[in-house]
Amino acid sequence: MIEIKITIDSALTLLLERMNIELKVRQRDMIVPKGLRIENLPYKQLLPIVEASIFDTVFLLPVELVAQETNLINIITGTVRALSRILHQEEFKSFSSQQASRLIQPIVNHLQLHIENKNFQNN
Repeated sequence: MIEIKITIDSALTLLLERMNIELKVRQRDMIVPKGLRIENLPYKQLLPIVEASIFDTVFLLPVELVAQETNLINIITGTVRALSRILHQEEFKSFSSQQASRLIQPIVNHLQLHIENKNFQNN
């Protein structure tokens, strides 16, 4: 197992930056009204933004970190739970490791398939 050494606060900073980018994209596409900030959104609108931001961030990680056994699920779970105190949304405290696993499992499956094929080594 590879242990990723990052504090929850650092991971939270990365997630919030990605969430702001995702919010701007959704505002540009008129999914979320312009002028709203992350702090003003209800949980129902925040959760898809959080999930998309996690997905995007995990896809930016090195292949070895995502495809092998790591503590990534624990980091994601702790980071989303920490959002509850930043965004004052108690619902984030109930975010589970199963939810985190469901989010990144498609990425893991995709990368493991390509590792087996060794397609990425030609790049």
